[in-house]
Amino acid sequence: MILRCCLLLLVLFTPVLALSAEQSATGSDVKHKSASKLKVVTTIRPLHSLLSSIMQGNGKPVLLLDSRQSIHHYSLRPSQRRALADADLIFWLAESLESFMPRVLKAIPEQIHVVKLIDTKGLLLLEPRTISADADKKHRHGDEHRSHIDPHIWLSIDNALLIAAKMSETLSMLDPAFKHLYQNNLIRLSARLNALQKKISLSFDKRRFDYLVYHDAFQYFENAVNIKPLAAISKSEEQRPGIRHLSQIQKLLSDKQVSCLVYNTKPLPAIAANLIRDTAISPVYLDPTAQDFAAGTELYFQLMQAMHNAYAQCQKTDLTKH
Repeated sequence: MILRCCLLLLVLFTPVLALSAEQSATGSDVKHKSASKLKVVTTIRPLHSLLSSIMQGNGKPVLLLDSRQSIHHYSLRPSQRRALADADLIFWLAESLESFMPRVLKAIPEQIHVVKLIDTKGLLLLEPRTISADADKKHRHGDEHRSHIDPHIWLSIDNALLIAAKMSETLSMLDPAFKHLYQNNLIRLSARLNALQKKISLSFDKRRFDYLVYHDAFQYFENAVNIKPLAAISKSEEQRPGIRHLSQIQKLLSDKQVSCLVYNTKPLPAIAANLIRDTAISPVYLDPTAQDFAAGTELYFQLMQAMHNAYAQCQKTDLTKH
């Protein structure tokens, strides 16, 4: 009788025990998945630096473009394509910078969250300038024709603040368990960025000076400190300057006391070297994508300090000529 009862109880409770074990295993899997860190990818070094500050304490983002190959014409390796396909979240800027991204994004799984940062609300967006322009057109978010916008938006600290806020907001939405960490990191980063902006503004000599740029990639910084180059030698990275344009540059060099030439590709392009040969114009190297700095939280601050130092060097050179 006792044996029969035990057998009956075993038959009745075996499915329950099995279901309990299955739920326990499932619960363990869910807990493991929720505890895993988001896989976050961003394209260029300045964006990666801001994102690293926001994510500090909960993993590190993947930097997609890690070589000196031109961002505009980058050819992704298979490992980089896998990084995008394996991501939970991707931050990129715009077609006018990472021209390969729209095509690549069509091939990734639909569940991946993709943020195009040039669409962030409130950004200052500037159109590319020309040598004959008397005034530069400024836009706020909501304007059309994004393809006609200078994409180097991170060189404005005000824009960097908005980009960081967008990153924090997106991470908090997708990873709510770490919402407070992302928000607190944003507060700390914003305080550092505001202090940097104040330091640059206070230490920058407001006296006008004449200088050239090889490629007009720095106007967001220049706009913030209220300076402007006489001209850009190259109107675009894809197009060599024509004879007429070079003649205009040569006339400027003869009419003005040009202190320096800011260029962004190594070595100094031959066209630029020929223009300033046998002159007192100082070439000053400055890379807006910060390839010379180690990737990480400090890169953005090092880049903006380098921007300040380069233009300060131009001003110092100009002072010695007067």
